[in-house]
Amino acid sequence: MKKIILTFFLLIFFGYTKTLCNLLPNKIDGYKSLAKCEFINIQNNFGTSQQAYQEYSKNGNKIILTLIKGRMAQQAIAPFMAPMQIETNEMLMKVTDCDGFKCAISYNKKENGGVIIILLNQNIPAALTMNFENISIEMAKKLLSNINLKNIKNNL
Repeated sequence: MKKIILTFFLLIFFGYTKTLCNLLPNKIDGYKSLAKCEFINIQNNFGTSQQAYQEYSKNGNKIILTLIKGRMAQQAIAPFMAPMQIETNEMLMKVTDCDGFKCAISYNKKENGGVIIILLNQNIPAALTMNFENISIEMAKKLLSNINLKNIKNNL
């Protein structure tokens, strides 16, 4: 009986790992992955969540993609509830459209980096975050357009 339960658990765990990690690209417009995709399965009193995490680099610039599915994605989705735009000399925060998906952008002008959170599916819930360093907001959005968001959404 223990072997059956262990086998069932491993199949579920590695099934999630394979599915979520396979949805993240190996490279993005010349940015290559630094290591194997990491998978995290989180279970607590509030529910379960899965995350796939992949780092990319090119000429000292860095991108991190995190695909979040489940309870923790609900927290990432919170910025999409109300339209907003805040801009100062140092930062930009806004909710906008990214290739047909709602997204929230937080960009630090002085550090030339930030995060874009893409709402993939509110019902599952699922979100993709893209952290970027030493990359302008325009370049970050261009790199994001090279990721097949519809494919990720359709295969969650």
